[in-house]
Amino acid sequence: MRLSPSQLSVIKSGLDAIGREMAVNLRRSATSSIVREARDFSVALTDARGEVVAQAECIPIMTAGIALALRGIAGHVDLDGLTEDDALLMNDPYQGGQHLQDIYLLTPIFVNGELIGFGASTAHHVDIGGSHAGLSAHATELYQEGLRLPLSRFSVSRDFNDPNGFVRQVIAANVRVPDAVIGDLQAQFAANATATRRLAELVARHGRDEVLQAMADVKDYAEKRVRAAIESIPDGTYEATERFDASPWDGGTAEIIARVTVEGSTIDVDFTGSAEQILGNVNCPFASTVSSVQSAVRCMLDSPDIGFNEGCNRPITVSAPYGSVLNPRPPAAVRARLTPASRVFNAVIRALGQALPERAVATGFDTTTAIAVSKSGHDGYQVALEILGGGWGACAEHGGPDGLDNPISNCANAPVEALETDFDHFRIAEYALVEGSGGSGSHTGGRGIRRTYVATADGVSVAGYADRHTVGAEGINGGEPGGTGHFAIHRADGTVTELPCVYEETLNAGDRIVITTGGGGGYGAPEQEVTA
Repeated sequence: MRLSPSQLSVIKSGLDAIGREMAVNLRRSATSSIVREARDFSVALTDARGEVVAQAECIPIMTAGIALALRGIAGHVDLDGLTEDDALLMNDPYQGGQHLQDIYLLTPIFVNGELIGFGASTAHHVDIGGSHAGLSAHATELYQEGLRLPLSRFSVSRDFNDPNGFVRQVIAANVRVPDAVIGDLQAQFAANATATRRLAELVARHGRDEVLQAMADVKDYAEKRVRAAIESIPDGTYEATERFDASPWDGGTAEIIARVTVEGSTIDVDFTGSAEQILGNVNCPFASTVSSVQSAVRCMLDSPDIGFNEGCNRPITVSAPYGSVLNPRPPAAVRARLTPASRVFNAVIRALGQALPERAVATGFDTTTAIAVSKSGHDGYQVALEILGGGWGACAEHGGPDGLDNPISNCANAPVEALETDFDHFRIAEYALVEGSGGSGSHTGGRGIRRTYVATADGVSVAGYADRHTVGAEGINGGEPGGTGHFAIHRADGTVTELPCVYEETLNAGDRIVITTGGGGGYGAPEQEVTA
């Protein structure tokens, strides 16, 4: 069947609308602040083979996981045996997942008895068990990080909707805040149900054959657009090296080496020579490495209107040595995988910037600054989890934005009012931009933020991690580096404890922890500084 351009455009708009409505419904239905306020989730509509055909603008790092998780689905699940009551669940970093907190939920979509796609969603769950509430900063293997769920098929009515269902009970029994985790899973079901309902409506409106053809055509069209954009990049091999601080895990300075080869309409990215996996939680599952590369390539293409689907990824190949920090062997811990993943993004951006200097951009404070604030009491646990951003790098056209999460994470900062409504074991005393933290230049880097949490009870546990606490984000073309991050505990008795970039500590009433993030690198020589 051949669709006219107008038919394809109308159906494509319908497919894209499904993804966006899934995202809205997931967020509005969510229980935890990390999903509801920080928007740490992603959704997609796939075809019957599990290839993404439409995806909402959510968290870039999660994108490849959906396709990789479903790519080998036929080897795990009999697709012909799936029913409308079935669902698939997984969070395994070694089966296409990210880290354990990101649970993927996949539900088959049937129209007139035929499997034509999957609704897919993933959300960062506030607690998944493990040695510390919210996050296990000092984990050295996956078993210490929480509950591991291999790709599994289950009956929704029997195993989840029933309060005594096996899947619901296993998850609830292994997490500290079961109401929040189960509530967010229900929000994922709501998002997937949106995909089922809307895709059936699209088929009823336009026809089964037309919609299936459009699902194939949008991937082919995206591939064609991406290949055309890649062809505008000069052929060649471009290399860049990025580094992150692995000293908390006795790893010194770890290098990420990217070799980017552009040949015609294809890009190959090889990470041979990158650091070996680390005995700590800072390893990056291969799905996260792939997502970071795909996101970086998309950022460097001069075609921002290309919709995201699996066709975009066909021209891009990624390889990383097995046993490296970018493709670790199990059971390596992976909770802080965004630290090396961010360096993957940087390295590809810098490498392609050699071929496209007009699109070059200074490095930002592009590292996840995660903090978990928890309290155990007679009524159970309270667990708050936040992902804080810093300043982005400047470029030739403007200064870097202030106080944003890094590009492959894209989380929002949760409002103070929302946190203090949800939790009573801490309050926020300060939330401010850090003046002077952006690197100087003809365009200055963005500023970092400072957020101060005050314990309102004894025994409040805090844990977190970050990077760029010793060396700031690099400037470009003569621009100065951005400021570094900093953690400190100010005790109620006046003493101050400086914290490393990876920590687990306990606060008592009146104690406060001050989280400072760094700024982005500047662009151009500082003596030519202008207001941006």
